[in-house]
Amino acid sequence: MHYIITQEKNTIPAGYRNLTDEEIAKDFIKIDSDKSYFISKNEWMVNFIKLLAEDMEGLEKKGPDSIMKQIQELSDEFDKYDLDNNKMIDYIEYKNFLSDNIYISD
Repeated sequence: MHYIITQEKNTIPAGYRNLTDEEIAKDFIKIDSDKSYFISKNEWMVNFIKLLAEDMEGLEKKGPDSIMKQIQELSDEFDKYDLDNNKMIDYIEYKNFLSDNIYISD
């Protein structure tokens, strides 16, 4: 199973699909490390930085400053999907993020 993150909405790459509601709920619970039913920006950043670390080869190909660019993009994405600006992502906001950006292959 592989994940792909894209900024191009409504363009699902060949061989990938949207996550199911069950997969989204499971992922939300995993990221919500303090079990508050919200994802804080710290929880968000740590989770996605771990994912980035798994693709060190890809980061290296993008250049020496690519991790900083990715971190800024992750921070911006959090702010974009935090619709009520409470510095927390609720389940619906998280589901919207995944539906717009994350695809998975089986």
